[in-house]
Amino acid sequence: MKKNGIENSNDSVLHSEFENGGTDFTRELSGARPSDLSHRNEVTRKTLIRTALGGAIRYTAMLLCFLVFLGAAGYVASYALQYAEKQQLNEYFSKIASGEIKDELVSTQNKSLRATENLQLGQSMDVVGPGDVPILEKKEYNEYFETKRSQFIGKWRLYPDVYGWIDVPGTSIDYIVMQAADNNYYLYREYNGSETRYGSVFADYRCSRKALRNRNLIIYGHNMNTARIMFAPLLDFAVDEEAFRNQVINVITPDGLYTYELFSVYDTNAGYNYIQTTFKSDEDFLEFCEKCRKKSIFQKDITFDKDSKILTLSTCTVRGDNMRWAFHAKLIGVYEG
Repeated sequence: MKKNGIENSNDSVLHSEFENGGTDFTRELSGARPSDLSHRNEVTRKTLIRTALGGAIRYTAMLLCFLVFLGAAGYVASYALQYAEKQQLNEYFSKIASGEIKDELVSTQNKSLRATENLQLGQSMDVVGPGDVPILEKKEYNEYFETKRSQFIGKWRLYPDVYGWIDVPGTSIDYIVMQAADNNYYLYREYNGSETRYGSVFADYRCSRKALRNRNLIIYGHNMNTARIMFAPLLDFAVDEEAFRNQVINVITPDGLYTYELFSVYDTNAGYNYIQTTFKSDEDFLEFCEKCRKKSIFQKDITFDKDSKILTLSTCTVRGDNMRWAFHAKLIGVYEG
């Protein structure tokens, strides 16, 4: 075939191959049977399925690796933060021991403020036992109690786990206290149930909600020493004897205000039962109180009888997961509104 006097070479090649029986492809296509085409479709389908499954497996493996990486990164970050907190606390205690620094929470000004607050508080309370910290002799309207109770009473009506409030004058410890059916729930939850690494201050689940029914009322809080919040400020009483000797702790419930005088601070293995709530006899309780007093870093002359009530504050230490700081205080004043 010619176009504008020039023969089309492609047409000539095709015409020649057709006359000679066609190309290999055309000969194979002309001799193909339906079953051959079906077989090829089946092979293609299986290949596609294998390819899809292989891709899904690869993507799943990649996702799992990514999740493992995130988990490991979170663990490492948490460990690094805890290590940093421990290092900062060790450095803090070293500077206090050397006299290089004097923490603001145990400064002379704050000690004076703490003593003033204790005296003002005592003027409207009943004395229930002797102690180094003077408290009031009258029982009358207590503005302090009403102010503190107003801080949690609204939450108490909304959240049945609210136990009350704890206030340690002269420190930043001024928190709502929760209580659940176990001692794990509020480790990493706020009063409204939302998750937080700081957790909540909470009472031992074994303790009565009537404060005076507890021979040993136990309250827990995390030692967040980097931020100096939760129960971290309690550690000041382990290094400053004057602060230790002039400290009270106030627990406020819907029923009343209960003031305790600090008499013991020490760190101990968690295996030691400093959080005992029941006692076989009066003698057993008195022996427990005396043992707690003798274990203290600083010794304090204080007596107990069968009607005594004590408060135990517990927080973690930097010396290991099984170590705890224990702070014991004796009930010295009651105001029931």
